[in-house]
Amino acid sequence: MSDGQPHLAEAWEWLDDNLYEFGGATRSAALYFGFYEDPDTKERVDDQSCRYEVALPRRQVSKLRALLRQACSVFQQKCIYLSVASSVEFVERGHNEQG
Repeated sequence: MSDGQPHLAEAWEWLDDNLYEFGGATRSAALYFGFYEDPDTKERVDDQSCRYEVALPRRQVSKLRALLRQACSVFQQKCIYLSVASSVEFVERGHNEQG
């Protein structure tokens, strides 16, 4: 989906603005390099990503999940990794979102 090029500044600003709605976030200064198997093509994908930490009450996790579904479209991702209290999930774009 994404062309592998760095995302535009506008996308990062969109994310920052939306995370601010939760009271703020911390982004690691480091880039994370990794790889995974694409679930559709079954091919290896090498990737680099940013890590954000957002402290919020449990009642707002579903709102964060909804934001990450939108972020899938903004950043042209099939899914986004989410870890809540050491429980991992992959948030996918909503069914009615284009991209």
